[in-house]
Amino acid sequence: MSFKGYTQIYTGDGKGKTTASIGLAIRAKGAGLEVAFFQFFKDGSSSEVKVLKDLGIYYQNFGMPGFVKGKIDEKLKSLIMEGWQKVKEVVTSKRFHVVVLDEFIYAINWNLVKLEEVLEFIKNKPEDVELVFTGRDAPQELVDSADLVTFMKKVKHYFEKNIPARKGIEK
Repeated sequence: MSFKGYTQIYTGDGKGKTTASIGLAIRAKGAGLEVAFFQFFKDGSSSEVKVLKDLGIYYQNFGMPGFVKGKIDEKLKSLIMEGWQKVKEVVTSKRFHVVVLDEFIYAINWNLVKLEEVLEFIKNKPEDVELVFTGRDAPQELVDSADLVTFMKKVKHYFEKNIPARKGIEK
């Protein structure tokens, strides 16, 4: 299959970044493309994980329970670095056409992975691999290096009324 891969970013403070990347992963799989989906900082308990696996999408998470607010312990830091190494192996294996790095932008923003290393990785990725990054506050240099950038803007969210994440909707 002839396939030209690009780099996509879903960023911003609005809901839908992960959801958009899941939709893209499902569409790609439906078209016969091989997909790898990596979730960073999350514990792998969200409802979409079962469906991704059931569809034959390679899935791996590198996170722990709880919401991280920039306080990274050594165990989580080690998991994130392990995930970044796995992503590099998977991309260079050329086995997958689409590789999603969900919430990976936090790893860059919190200096767990150097922005320069990610930019070099994007620049040298195999031509037939699509990279998809999600997460808030994408650095401008990352945005500049991408071929497609979608900014999710929060206009209103019921979290502001202390409504917790709901299974099947946010988790």
